[in-house]
Amino acid sequence: MEMATKVQDYSFKQFLKLRNSLNDWDNPFLQKLFQQLLQQDYEQFATDLEPYIKRLSTTWRNTTNEIARPENAPTIRHYNAYNERIDRIVRPLEAIQLTEEIFNDGLFSAHQQPYKGIVKRYFLHGNGETGITCPLACTDGLIALIEMFYDEVPQAVRDIYEHAKNGRNGQFAIGAQFMSEIQGGSNIPANVLRAVAHDDHYLLYGNKFFCSAVHADYSVVTARIEGTEDIAVFVVPTWLPGDKELERRNHHTVNRLKWKLGTSELPSGEIDYNGAVAYRIGPQNRGVALAVSIVLTRSRLDIGFSSAAFVMRAAREAMLYARFRQVFDRKIDEFPMAAAQLEDLQDAAKRMAATAFTIYERFLQTDNEDAVQAFATREIILLQKIFASKEAVEKLRLAISIFGGHGAIEDFSSIPRLFRDSMVNELWEGPRNVLLAQIYRDLHKITKTISLQRILQAMFPNVSLEQLQAAQQELQSIMQIDLTAMPTKENRQAARRWEQVWEALFLTYQQNIVENLEETSILPDQLLAQI
Repeated sequence: MEMATKVQDYSFKQFLKLRNSLNDWDNPFLQKLFQQLLQQDYEQFATDLEPYIKRLSTTWRNTTNEIARPENAPTIRHYNAYNERIDRIVRPLEAIQLTEEIFNDGLFSAHQQPYKGIVKRYFLHGNGETGITCPLACTDGLIALIEMFYDEVPQAVRDIYEHAKNGRNGQFAIGAQFMSEIQGGSNIPANVLRAVAHDDHYLLYGNKFFCSAVHADYSVVTARIEGTEDIAVFVVPTWLPGDKELERRNHHTVNRLKWKLGTSELPSGEIDYNGAVAYRIGPQNRGVALAVSIVLTRSRLDIGFSSAAFVMRAAREAMLYARFRQVFDRKIDEFPMAAAQLEDLQDAAKRMAATAFTIYERFLQTDNEDAVQAFATREIILLQKIFASKEAVEKLRLAISIFGGHGAIEDFSSIPRLFRDSMVNELWEGPRNVLLAQIYRDLHKITKTISLQRILQAMFPNVSLEQLQAAQQELQSIMQIDLTAMPTKENRQAARRWEQVWEALFLTYQQNIVENLEETSILPDQLLAQI
């Protein structure tokens, strides 16, 4: 009876109290990283940002957990009571209110301090609310696309730009991007959605098979110009002026919502266009290049931040739990096997976060007139997308194992949700095999005029010449084998080696970035001392 009483009295209260009071800003590693990044601007930056992060770590996190419950998944209502087609995306009130609160902060507007917007987005990812973070990434791409051609676009597009960047009557627009079609997936050149010229705009006809954030105000859409082989990129309003209140969509219907493995809070659907008004952005024969270089590049950067934030949150919570939970004769973190796993988790969280901000800084500073640096930056973004999303899956699965059976309980922690979302991140903006093949093709093309040695030095400026030379020899050997031909025993093995070489190089790149920060913990010592 005494043993039964002890079991019944067992409580997680101490762990929950510390976990729920854990402020994401209270992270010695990140504070030191931001000090290096911002230098003399850090103190003002930290003062301004801390209240935002506190709200994000408490109120918004609780709201996000409620939104993520299965009964709150988005649904679609096709018709109103009067048999009018409305295709209303039904989301819980908490999701609508949280979206408005976050978007109306104006993350892309001119009043944001340098880096504040992207830092806020990094921390938002840690909450795992893809119904908000995915549209934020898409809105980033929408704004950047219009900015590039702002002097050429009609007034209607400039109005869209202002709505997304600076807001309209205090309300900020939500962006999306619709590129996948049933026959092509990641293969944008295979698009068959038709764009028909009409006055100063185009009309779209056809289907997009995978469209995330179908509740957005505007979308970036790729389509083929009728009568040509040209793929162009367009901005498409979800509602024409005055029609949003009437729930009258811009000549398109949402057939259904997708049932997905992860990112369940994000409504993704299939859309049929029947003469939707669309505005072409940029040259009509440059749609694929613009979609990839501007829109998808920003989404891939965002996946780097998302993967890093997921692992950071999981590592911190796993470390707290391992210090709290006693099994057999000691705490979890007092067993060598578990201690090694926790060390690996913390190492990954630090590498991924520092690398995401380093690559973002590189992206901002790259001069596109410098062909070598522009190429190197583009490829390092691809590598981060490939290997950060891959490692996030591996490390989140590891974090779940630290919790034992409780790790699989969805309302015990948010890590199972982050795990499922990270698996979807591996597929967004190109799965691993597609992007590795893209790097192979890119290198074959550029090494006709620029040496592989020079390219590798530009991609990995912090990696030793000796290591680069070894990688160069291996890559040159693999490039003699056609990895785009039909599969053979030889090229399948070469494809495995191709991935292994790049993964090893990228890991070295990450380790060198974080070298001077590797002794800094992601949790305050005084917090662990309380357990």
